[in-house]
This record gives sequence, C-alpha cells and structure tokens, in this order.
Amino acid sequence: MLDVYATCPPSSRARPEEFRRDLARSASWTDDAGLRGLLIFTDHDVVDPWAAAQMLIQRSERLVPLVAAQPPYMHPYSVARMVSSMAFLYGRQVDLNLITGGSPYRMRTIGDALEHDARYERLIEYGEVIGRLLTSPEPVSYEGEYYRVRRLGLFPPADQALLPRMFVAGSSDACLDAERRLGVVRLRYPRALQEYEPGSAELRGGGLRIGIIARDDREEAWRTAHDRFPDDPDGERQYRIANRFSDSVWMDRLSEDAAAPAVEHSPYWMHPLRTYKEYCPYLVGSYEEVGAYLARYLAMGVSTVILNVPHEEADLHHAALALRHAEKLAPESVVAP
Repeated sequence: MLDVYATCPPSSRARPEEFRRDLARSASWTDDAGLRGLLIFTDHDVVDPWAAAQMLIQRSERLVPLVAAQPPYMHPYSVARMVSSMAFLYGRQVDLNLITGGSPYRMRTIGDALEHDARYERLIEYGEVIGRLLTSPEPVSYEGEYYRVRRLGLFPPADQALLPRMFVAGSSDACLDAERRLGVVRLRYPRALQEYEPGSAELRGGGLRIGIIARDDREEAWRTAHDRFPDDPDGERQYRIANRFSDSVWMDRLSEDAAAPAVEHSPYWMHPLRTYKEYCPYLVGSYEEVGAYLARYLAMGVSTVILNVPHEEADLHHAALALRHAEKLAPESVVAP
C-alpha cells in the first residue's frame, strides 16, 4: 500500500488569521482526499510544528501530522513526550520526520556549528533515544556522544498502537547510514528518471517529495503549471544565491537537474525550484502521463509519496487520480509499510 501525505501551507508570509484559515482548510482537504496526513516543516521562520500539529488534529477526523523534528530545537525526550501526549489527549497518531537542518548559516545563529556528517551522527542518536523511550516498558538509559540519559521514564507512556512512523530526509551517504541504522524510511526529492540506472534499487522502501499538476488534458495541466509558476528572473537569482549557503547533497543534485535542458515531452519539471518558488520537482501532464512516470518510481520500490502544498482542494483529487493510475501500472512493486 502506498502512503500519501500532503504538505502544510507555510506560515512565513501569512498573517495569523490567514494561516489559521489555510491550516484548517488543508486539514479538511487532506481528510476528504483520503490521504494519510500532512507534512509540517520546521525552520527559523515558521510557526512551531507541534503547535500546528495540535491544531491539525483538532480540525480533522483522521489525518496524521508528519512533524519535522530537529535536534537543536527540541530534546529527544520532549519529542517522545509530545508523541505520547498527543496519543493520550486525542487518541491520534503523530509521525516524525527527523531532519538535520539544511542551512549551516541558520544553524550557526542558534549556536549549532556541527558539520554535515556530524549532524547525521547526532540525528542517529536522536532517533535512537526517541525510539527507545516510545517502545521500552522500563526507564531508558543511553550513553552517546551527543545524548546521555539515565533511567529516564516517559509519561504519559506511549500507546503502542499509536507509535509514529519515522522518516529521515536526505540524499547523502550520511543520511543513507542513518536510514539503515534507525530502520526508518528515507525521504528524497526525486531526480528525473533518466538519472537512475536500469533496475536501480536506490529508492527501494523510500519516499519521494514531489509536486503534481495533473489534469484530464495535457495542455490544461501545462497551462495551469505556467499560470502558477511564471518566469521569474529575480527568483532564479535568489535560487542561485541560496545554493551557495547550503551544504545539502540533495540541493546539489537537484541544481544539476535544474540547470540541464528539459527532456522534450517529459512530465518532470524543475521550473518551480529554479525560480525559487518551491523546493521540489513537479510532474505535469495528463493523469495517464503523470501516472506512467510515477509508476516507474514505484517500480523502484517507493513506499511513500509526499505531495507539495496544494493551491486548491481540487489539486489533491487530481493528484490522487494520477497516483491511482500509477498504482495500477505497478501494483506488484508498491511496498507496504
């Protein structure tokens, strides 16, 4: 079974009343579309993801918040306690996206100067402590380089029927090591299909974050795409500047794809990223075209898809049609969680 999440709208450029409206609307859209949940980012310039997660739970019937958890922002004990508290208060599950933070500059502003690979080593310890606290019936002791706890009990105790699904995000060898050692799902921004070797197992059991603009008619899909993401030379300059301040491997790889000439008639579209409007590739075209392209990712073993922020409710239903087409084309390759 393929797990599908959407993405929460950003709060950075919204007035409080607008963001509250957008958050409630996204919760309703996600429930109505039958998706598993909503990804909630964390960064210096957005509201606390746990506050957003609580509002999402209160405004929805089923959705699962996928909360980004980052070591400098919150101790692993606090993360585990937030998960168990949400289950205790609402009887609802919260999934976790364990991240390191992609901007060294922003990390330094809060006194976090670790290099790229060291941040992943710390993230592994972070995930191990969270996992043990959530699953151990006894108090937890842990001795690591970055975290040390002594006979630490969790209250309220975690509901074992509502344990989170856990993810890590990244494309580097250090992130791959974190995926293996923690036994979690790795989320990536997919490259164009031609960048993968035939029969590649690189994506097996993993997840993709991608935007989808699909319609019954190919031309209508591309008109919608160009209306939403017109040419923007200023945005392209901002994107090039932002790249210089990142040590992210996925950013480097996607930048290569963004700079390459587009493949004629391919649904894979990098323009929203290249113009600094979005941070993921898009697939654009008819349901059949987008579904056939997605099916080739599924055939590589993809188990989770995280859709970008919807502009309107219909976006999720259009995307769901393309995803259903993809699953029909590659049913045997869809990996159950």
